[in-house]
Amino acid sequence: MPPTPRKRKAPPPEPRRRPPSHLEFRAPVDGAWYDARVTVQRSALRVMYEGFLEELDEWYDPAALAAASASARDVAALRARFHVRSTPLEDTQCRDLRAGALLCVSCALDGGDLKFYDAVLESVLPAAHETVDGKERCACRFTVRWSEGLRAGSREEVGVERVCCVQSSPVQDPVLLEFLDGETKLLGNVNEEMVSQEIGAVPAAEGGVPAGAPPGFHRKFGSTM
Repeated sequence: MPPTPRKRKAPPPEPRRRPPSHLEFRAPVDGAWYDARVTVQRSALRVMYEGFLEELDEWYDPAALAAASASARDVAALRARFHVRSTPLEDTQCRDLRAGALLCVSCALDGGDLKFYDAVLESVLPAAHETVDGKERCACRFTVRWSEGLRAGSREEVGVERVCCVQSSPVQDPVLLEFLDGETKLLGNVNEEMVSQEIGAVPAAEGGVPAGAPPGFHRKFGSTM
């Protein structure tokens, strides 16, 4: 009998590409904005930074609410750490910017790190645009005042390549909203609109680690969120 022909190995399946994140999260450790995803595990909210090891994930444990004497203010503070993903300023959009606009601007730090922080547009220095390979290129300069980070309060002149526009549309992530709304309701249905005006953005307290928690389970609600 002729030998049984060897079956060809099927090509390995292409890795599944996850859709791009639609959320940004302002990290407690440095106040910078990062692309992030959220899920709920063990009844706790897990914030996963895109492109970083899971050991750096943030965990927010509702079981620590009582121990930390948390309030709806703390839930509102956590809610304020999320927003819809910022979009890069297009070369043709510079004319639409007005002084006072809220921006998310890249900041080069010592050691080569590039992080994005909140900033406010103070002025635009118009310049003639160029055409490169058939595409319009903005040469304007933008004076911004940093709101967060090591340079908070200082001013800097930046180019269009460093500027992202903060979106005014509300966050619509169903997992995040269900978790935050549930915690707010648990704390007495306090009017979030009134509370949000009093929020101060400071790092979250550490602790409240339950037995058998995964690596990185170290954040909890607390008065210092």
